[in-house]
Amino acid sequence: MSATKRRTKKRKGRGRKQGSSGGAKKTPGPQQREAHRTGGTSQSPESPPDDDRAADTRGRSTVATVVATVWEHRRRDPVGSAAAVVILLTLALRVVVLDGAYFVTDDYMLFSRAAEAPFSLDYLFRVHTGHAEPLGFAVVWLLTHAAPWSWAAASAVMVGGLLVVLLLSWRLLCELFGRRGRTLVPLVLLCATPLTVPGTTWLSAAIITLPLMASVAGTALHHVRFVRHGRRKDVLAAACWLVLGFLSFEKTLVALPYLVALTVAVSPATGPSGGGLLRLLVRARFAWVVYGLLAAVYTTAYLSASSSVREETVLPTGVEGARFLWTSVTRTLVPSFLGGPWGWAPVGYGNALTQSPVAFDLVAVAIGVGFVLVSLIVRRRAARHWLAALVYVGGSLAAVSVGRVGLGGADLGLETRYVADAAIPLVIAVGAAVTPLRGEWDPWRGSRWSHWMRTESHGWVALGVPMLASVVVLAVHATTTYGSIVARNPYRGFVEQVHLSARTLPPEAQIYDTPLPVDVVGPLFGEYDRVARFVAPVVDAERRADLSRRTQWTYPYFLDSSGRFQPMRVEGAASPPPTEGTCGWVSDDGAVTVPISTDAYPWDWTVHVGYLANRKTTATVRLGDASRVVDLSEGLGEFYVPLVGSGDEVVIEDLPPGVVVCVGGVQVGTPATA
Repeated sequence: MSATKRRTKKRKGRGRKQGSSGGAKKTPGPQQREAHRTGGTSQSPESPPDDDRAADTRGRSTVATVVATVWEHRRRDPVGSAAAVVILLTLALRVVVLDGAYFVTDDYMLFSRAAEAPFSLDYLFRVHTGHAEPLGFAVVWLLTHAAPWSWAAASAVMVGGLLVVLLLSWRLLCELFGRRGRTLVPLVLLCATPLTVPGTTWLSAAIITLPLMASVAGTALHHVRFVRHGRRKDVLAAACWLVLGFLSFEKTLVALPYLVALTVAVSPATGPSGGGLLRLLVRARFAWVVYGLLAAVYTTAYLSASSSVREETVLPTGVEGARFLWTSVTRTLVPSFLGGPWGWAPVGYGNALTQSPVAFDLVAVAIGVGFVLVSLIVRRRAARHWLAALVYVGGSLAAVSVGRVGLGGADLGLETRYVADAAIPLVIAVGAAVTPLRGEWDPWRGSRWSHWMRTESHGWVALGVPMLASVVVLAVHATTTYGSIVARNPYRGFVEQVHLSARTLPPEAQIYDTPLPVDVVGPLFGEYDRVARFVAPVVDAERRADLSRRTQWTYPYFLDSSGRFQPMRVEGAASPPPTEGTCGWVSDDGAVTVPISTDAYPWDWTVHVGYLANRKTTATVRLGDASRVVDLSEGLGEFYVPLVGSGDEVVIEDLPPGVVVCVGGVQVGTPATA
């Protein structure tokens, strides 16, 4: 058959198919004509309404569209889809930990400061325990005024911050190694490592740790782009991330020497000669000038702010510093980066230190050292990447050693939050050990290693996947174990009850200021361990102002150990009953002395005085050497005041001439429920 005849036959076949499938025009029936006339559609009585069918169709269409879009994205970008799954699983596990955790010690002090202070430069740039963290203070201020003591809001902030860190880190890894399957290895390590868990689930630590990690990832991302492409806009972007770090934690300065080492590590074409390295660094001089100026401005501002704060700085001894470094590396950094620790030791009531068996730590260190050695054998220029990671880790540990170890001791090396930020430089080094940099054409030593380690080979998968899976399993165990420890916070119920009770206080109630009845804050925090400072975030502005200026109470409510505010009386030593037929002890020559039944020893006592005065006046109430000026109203009245003193009598003195006061009774003791 000729080609012309075949084409004619096909056209005829297509015409028959079109006609048989309704291609011919049909005459509309009565229902169709009526629908056209009325502008509607015809439907039988048994058929569902058009709106319902359309909605159902739209719903199925929307779901199908979403599923198709996700499936198409997975097909087109399987590596990106796998990365998204890894990040989402990480966030889900972190949400599980946060669901059981709660606020701890420092958090309450930060909330109280934020409630009492206006949003000002003085508030933001105050140096706190050696830290300058204006960004963290801003976050706490917003939480305090938008959702005080809301763990859900604080958790959302921490999860959101972690998401930013992980997305930035993934972009950094893709920039370094490309969007390939093996790039998932360092991402999985970063997501899984328990090294970052304590520092990102405790609010006081998270507000400095998460911005610092984001700063390291963002700065490195744009600096690598600058090194590769020479665009100055990338330096400016890196500088913005560097500023973010400076606004969060002074340890951001450690990133500067790390960027120098990273510049060499991501430039495989540059040889090891001194001249080649020098030319490489000179080419990046614009970056060094910008970073150096920022660091100089920040250091000057930080030292100026620190000089106005009287905080003791104690440098560690050589033995303490060496022990801290050894503990940090061998018992915390390496084991935790590889999925540990195997166990945790609770500290305080909402935190934990690493506590693994010695054998576990030794095996982890041996595996880590072995991995580094193997990478040095099979990988060209691997030493550059490990040196860059070592620069950051060493600088980070040195900063902590100078600022903390002298006061806290070498056991601070068991705190993972002090080295959490080192996870990003470490995963970059691990990524460089298992996959080439983008554009690196000769990464492996020798043809045998080159054949086994190339991307299309499955030899590395057979060994690498089980090892990575083992790390992930260990990490899930360590994370959930830590979560079970912080979930035993004994003061969550107390704090929630205080919040509820403060909102339901009667308008005339006056909150009596006492030390907190439980160790939710602790005496280490001084005035923040008192009721007036503690409840400041959860009371309205009027009551907060009253708390800050009130020196005597008429309708006092005190906070009991259950977290409830109770109408108050004083329980303790009392004056004897007044003589029958008299109002009590009457003032003479501007003073009245009232004996009490027991000699009060030196203590922080509450003094209650009931009186009758012929007119409004001021006076001084005294217990031993302790005294306080009080206001007396005309007629019957009473007042409660705290006095740190001792003695067997209470004196009301400094009464003006013509003022007569009759004291009906006095109690010296502690608050109790009325």
